[in-house]
Amino acid sequence: MTSDAGIGPIVVREALPEDAPFAAAASELIRAAASEHDIAERSVEWLTKKIVSGRAAVALDRGELIGFGYWSDWQDGAFVSHSGLVVDPQYRGRSLGRRLKMVLFESSKKRFPQATLMSLTTSPQVKALNLSLGFRVVPLEELTSDPAFWAGCQTCRNYAAVQARGEICCCEGMILRPEGSA
Repeated sequence: MTSDAGIGPIVVREALPEDAPFAAAASELIRAAASEHDIAERSVEWLTKKIVSGRAAVALDRGELIGFGYWSDWQDGAFVSHSGLVVDPQYRGRSLGRRLKMVLFESSKKRFPQATLMSLTTSPQVKALNLSLGFRVVPLEELTSDPAFWAGCQTCRNYAAVQARGEICCCEGMILRPEGSA
């Protein structure tokens, strides 16, 4: 737990089943971010499943959700995506995104230590964070081929335009292969 001057104690941790009520606030944070950034929206029900299964990270200030992210596995755990990383605009610039990402990193690595981590982004901040953690930019073809992963892009604000151009996604693909792999 850390303290930021004027804000109070901020806790960043893996989500617990009892955090399920935060799914509505997480969905709203993602929806608000999606109005300005290229991020796929997610339903409260979908995020509840991520929280209850321990596949999410929360940032809390005095019991209020101020940041969120989740992860998913693809192709029987060969790939893991870290997604929906959002921080309330009032709390940005305090390394909460990095702290959330590290929780997602550790949580997903516990369950899938040999998975290739992947990320889609158009955000310079997310790209810089990923690069600092060892990710590298790759063609989208190097990411999972799982159709369910790519179906998640349908709630992105750019989906119709991207499809009209015959492309799969407008984001940059990034991966981090497990240690010892090529």
